[in-house]
Amino acid sequence: MKAIEVENLTKYYGSLRALDAVSFSVPEGVILGIIGPNGAGKTTLIRILSCLPTYDEGTVRLFGKEITKCRDGIKKRIALLPQEARAHFYTLTPFEYVYYYLRMHGLPRGKAKSRAEKAMEEFEIDYPDRIVSTLSGGMVRKTLLAMVLSADAGLYFLDEPTVGLDVESRLKLWEILRERAESSTIVLTSHYLNEISSVSDLVLLVKGGKALAFGEPEKIAKRYLSGFTSKLVVFDRFEGDFVVRRAGKDTFVYLRSKAEEREATNLLEELGVPFRREELTIEDIFLMGGLE
Repeated sequence: MKAIEVENLTKYYGSLRALDAVSFSVPEGVILGIIGPNGAGKTTLIRILSCLPTYDEGTVRLFGKEITKCRDGIKKRIALLPQEARAHFYTLTPFEYVYYYLRMHGLPRGKAKSRAEKAMEEFEIDYPDRIVSTLSGGMVRKTLLAMVLSADAGLYFLDEPTVGLDVESRLKLWEILRERAESSTIVLTSHYLNEISSVSDLVLLVKGGKALAFGEPEKIAKRYLSGFTSKLVVFDRFEGDFVVRRAGKDTFVYLRSKAEEREATNLLEELGVPFRREELTIEDIFLMGGLE
């Protein structure tokens, strides 16, 4: 059975067409990454799939059932972590956040307690009894991820789940998501192509509310960023025998190898031009004109 089937999905906000005839389908037990620039329609799509706003045209099915009127049976199979999620109950601890979330999902006290304890261990939360108001943003985000992913859900929706997480926590999250995908379907959004490629089975590229590409991440990356390994963000104008793009006040230098990266960084250091190295992200596909 398909976990998700979307046909010609269209959503308006006034005169703005936030989603424009989007179509795709996802089998069960798959991780789908939805990527695109800001304002592409990623969050709107996640919200519709998780039964929050209604839509204007098209058809959406979850587990073979249309969600025009999201029934309780469908909602009980969904777990959602919105991008804007915040810890509003500041006097609770991470352990209590997970425990009460599971109690709200109908788990008995004993089972909720043992699963909350497991979540603390699984997410390496070594501050289970600290008041949430004393935690950093990354620590709160990890707590909320532990909360949502502790539930038994057929579909997990995670909107920008790695915001605020350090590298070690992000890698741990990918490991946990791969484990969850053995029995569930996961949909996540991200700006970062390297993150999506490392964890997703399928990728949906959206821009301006339209689905521009759908398929395996390796094929999409090969198609649009073939031959590039990294980039330099240069905080000034810069010319050289490299692939260079301008965006605002910055210059982006795209590099094909470690040797080319060394050549570019040595030249910039000699010129005294400030720069930083960054991983390739989905924005680079758009900067390079690959999806015009």
